[in-house]
Amino acid sequence: MEFARNEVAAGRFSINRICQLCGLSKATYYHHRHPNERFETKYASVKASVKRIIKYNGAYGVKRIKAALKTDYHILIGRDALNRLLKLWGLELKRKIRKSRVSLIKKILLALADRTNLLIRTDITEPLRALTSDITEIYYANGRHKAYLAIHKDVFGQMVYGSAIKETMDANIVIDSLSKAKKRIKQLVGKIPKNMICHQDQGSQYTSYEYVDAALKTNLILSYSTPGAPTENPGQESFFGRLKDENQTEFNEITNFKELKRFINKRINYYNKRRIHTSLNCQRPEKFTKDFIKKLSLSEDKKRFSFFRG
Repeated sequence: MEFARNEVAAGRFSINRICQLCGLSKATYYHHRHPNERFETKYASVKASVKRIIKYNGAYGVKRIKAALKTDYHILIGRDALNRLLKLWGLELKRKIRKSRVSLIKKILLALADRTNLLIRTDITEPLRALTSDITEIYYANGRHKAYLAIHKDVFGQMVYGSAIKETMDANIVIDSLSKAKKRIKQLVGKIPKNMICHQDQGSQYTSYEYVDAALKTNLILSYSTPGAPTENPGQESFFGRLKDENQTEFNEITNFKELKRFINKRINYYNKRRIHTSLNCQRPEKFTKDFIKKLSLSEDKKRFSFFRG
């Protein structure tokens, strides 16, 4: 049987001639072939088209080759099947997959391990002592489109100081959110409080040089969650979960990004000014924060708070 397969593969004899010489039925011959051989035979007519696509499109991966087969040759084939054929045919792809470089900031955070989480080791009992930040995906238009929302929120006072909504998730989204948060805090107390913690995960957006520089320039103390531990930032998880649960119907009905951006900003404004929080003794975040600042400015205890120092 091995001899028969080799002769057919070499093109010296047809399957019919081999079966006649060996006294085999075609059914017996096909039954005893190796699974890979049967698989290659099934797609033999595709090989020339695949080789042509790779020749003229050296940077293509499996996904693009599959699309080219469909568009240019009207050949439909599954991605897994195509990937298996490329290996069987020895058609290695020329494109190089770039490995993401780990920044120096990220290396330092990895070396420090859980010591980077200052928030978990700090007792926050007042507003304006610590911020948390995170990014979430927002699906709209019945799930056909996606955008990203980043916010910076007070740990104790619950107020959202800054937010940014974008169609891409790069460092700019967290930098914009932080910039708005700093501006709002300055409006409330005149300056960024000294020793104010800014806590987030170790995603590439938050460990970028631009974000770290923007935070440190205003004396914020950066704190990072341990990788793979989302429970270390429960306030953000709760905020995003409620936002999606309470507004999913509206998200489905929204058809464009501009409309989505306007709606989310409106909901954050509602959250700050009108939503009652049981954790704040049934008060609203903005009023709670402003009342705290007002009482503090009239109290001798204000000397404890760095943002009242000259």
